[in-house]
Amino acid sequence: MNCNKQIIPHAMVMNEQTIRFDFGPDTSQETFHTIQQFCQLVENDRNHLLEEVVPSNKTVTVFYRKELLNPRVIIEELLTKWAHRTDSALVVNRRTIEIPVCYDAKFSEDIPRICDHTGLTRDEVIAIHTGTSYKVYMIGFLPGFPYLGELPEVLHVPRLEKPRLSVLKGTVGIGGTQTGIYPLESPGGWNIIGRTPLDLYCLKRVEPFLIRAGDQLQFRSICLKVFNELKEELAREPEMIMQFVKE
Repeated sequence: MNCNKQIIPHAMVMNEQTIRFDFGPDTSQETFHTIQQFCQLVENDRNHLLEEVVPSNKTVTVFYRKELLNPRVIIEELLTKWAHRTDSALVVNRRTIEIPVCYDAKFSEDIPRICDHTGLTRDEVIAIHTGTSYKVYMIGFLPGFPYLGELPEVLHVPRLEKPRLSVLKGTVGIGGTQTGIYPLESPGGWNIIGRTPLDLYCLKRVEPFLIRAGDQLQFRSICLKVFNELKEELAREPEMIMQFVKE
């Protein structure tokens, strides 16, 4: 998809080392692609001062290693390059992450509630959830928590009126218009539909975070036996999780 050359971000100096570029209120797929290309432009322009580029669903925040003497000069340079960019120079290499999920009744206590709300059968809920490829718009809320789009409208279900005090690590849920995975045990108000044996965040790995903003994510249904086998295997060899990452 070609980026929209009419989208010119609004730049804000957040502090002495941080600049944020705001792409407006729209959270469409076009904005997603535009933000990914802007991140690529900043990375292509990387210099010794650049620390990190952090995209969200509407903004890109650029962190620098030390105080910027002339942040407005950097903003002008980046926006000038953005205005004169070519799509061929900003090819974004996206990864696909396969997430095995066990939808067994042991891990999916809210699927009956979803079935009642949508009129779908249990198998239909699982088939629709696994039959969609999701874009990772941003990482936030918890370390490694992916904000995903787009959940099929037929699965849009209200969040729980009373959030749970504890949702276990690896839980897959649906809340409103979104689906997601809890990387750590946490309070939560989403409808629980399954659990993955993958650790989205693990300090024992060379790359602690499994998922990045800009990735594509695909859920795959597994049985309880495979869930337990993968859980044990990954506990012994954390780096084996990379088999689920397709470059």
